[in-house]
Formats: sequence, structure tokens, C-alpha cells
Amino acid sequence: TSFVMNVMRPFLFIAAKWCIIGRYTEGRYKLFGKDYLRWWMVNQLQELLGAGIFERNLPLYYKLLGAKIGAGVKISKDTKLSEFDLLFIGSKVALDNATVRPFAMDSRGCFALRKIQIGENSSVCAKSTIAGGATLPEGTCVGPLSSSHELCDARPEHRMHCRPLRAMPPMWLKVLCGWPILLLQRALTLSPVLLLMVHMASSEWYVDSFTSIQDGVEYIATPERMGYLFAFIIFHRTVCPCLALAYAIVVKRCVIGVFQPTAGGEEPHVSSWQLFRPWLLGRLIPD
Repeated sequence: TSFVMNVMRPFLFIAAKWCIIGRYTEGRYKLFGKDYLRWWMVNQLQELLGAGIFERNLPLYYKLLGAKIGAGVKISKDTKLSEFDLLFIGSKVALDNATVRPFAMDSRGCFALRKIQIGENSSVCAKSTIAGGATLPEGTCVGPLSSSHELCDARPEHRMHCRPLRAMPPMWLKVLCGWPILLLQRALTLSPVLLLMVHMASSEWYVDSFTSIQDGVEYIATPERMGYLFAFIIFHRTVCPCLALAYAIVVKRCVIGVFQPTAGGEEPHVSSWQLFRPWLLGRLIPD
């Protein structure tokens, strides 16, 4: 069911976008008018339905929504793009957890949509914003926590901070070493909830089969069961994250080790193990 929904949801959104708003066009529109309502509906559907199976190929997803995207573009799954028909992204551009949005509020009680052009071989680092009307020349490297209003601060050295451009560890190392460590973290994180479920199943009031719908309703409303339900939620929100963090700290100290700065004038190490260490830490403690 989950796989089917991941397939259906992005196609539903693509169809809804073209049916509700068609193509976005540049201009100034009245706030809370019919154009605003259509814009708002599409944005809500984007948040609700998501990219689904297209998370592995986001450039194709945004092309189907109307964006003009060149070859070799890399877009992280945390990057937020909207008003797709007004986006012109050149070849070999990298977007890392950035916001690229042609929408902007106008001081005269309107909202404006203006196109965005990002030149070839440009990169936008994490937590940066490209606002409507921006034009990034070819090879522009926007650093972290920046915006298109601060292009004077763009430097070529910012490119190394763009995560989609970083080399990845080999697959065999991720499968043989990384995945078992992450799987063990997941199992440890869920262990309090699983133990609580086992304890609930051993209770005298627990029933594993029903003869009628009424029996099922009465079981769901059992006061003891409601206590376990609240305990599940509390454990999942409090105990489980603490266990995940504790496990990550142990792995960081015993397996990953200490990260050392690269000496001035030297190239960073690109061995399989050196690429694997930040990859593993990023998944043990995600952003």
C-alpha cells in the first residue's frame, strides 16, 4: 500500500497542478483573489502529496511540473522549489537544502511572481534562498545561510560545502558496514515500544481474536489499553530519541572517530573510509 501511494501521490499532484493553475506566469496578482486561491491550493497539495518515487530523480519531477532544467542537475530532497514554470536552471547546477521561490509579497497588497534563472555550473548551499527575479551568472557558488540578495558574497570555495556535489562512499562499504549499524540503531530505538507491546500482550485483559464488531470496539475502549497507548506515544517521543542519540555518540567515538581539519594548501582525503565516516554520521544524526 505504501509503495502504491508513493507512486500515485506525485502523479496526482502533477495532474492537479496543471488542472488548477496551468502555467505560472510573471506578474502582480491581487492578494486573496482567485489567482491567490489557486496558488494556495497548489502549494497545499505539494506539501500534502510530496514527490514520492521521484525523490530519486527530482529533476525529472520538476520538469514534469513545468520547470526548465538542464542536464546533470543535482537537487537534494530537502530543497524547496515552487512556481515551477518560472524556474530556469542550467546544466550541472547543484541545490542543497535550499529554497528557490519566485513568489514574493508586494507592499501594495499584492503578491508577485518573477522568474528565476540559475546559470550553468552554479551551486546553492544549505539554508540559502533564491528569491523571485534573481539571476545567478554561470558558475555562481552561493554559500550556506545566504541568499540571492547577497551575491557579492558568493565565492568559488563555497562549492565544496554543497553536499550533492560531494563524492559518496562505495556501495559495498555502505551495505557491509553502514546499513547494519543503522539497522541496529533503529532496532535499539524501537526496543522500548516493542517491550511495552510484549508486556501488553501478556496482560490478562488482552484479547487476540474477536467474535463480533462490538467485541472489537469494547476492546479498543479498554481503560488499560488506553494507558498503554499513551505510554507508546510518550516513549516514542522521549525515550526513543535519547536511545538513538546515545547509540550515535557511542558509534561516533568507537567507529567514526575524530574528524581532523585539512591542512592549508592540501587536498581533503577521498579514500573510501574517509568518505564513509561523514556519510554514516549524517545518517546517525540527521539534520
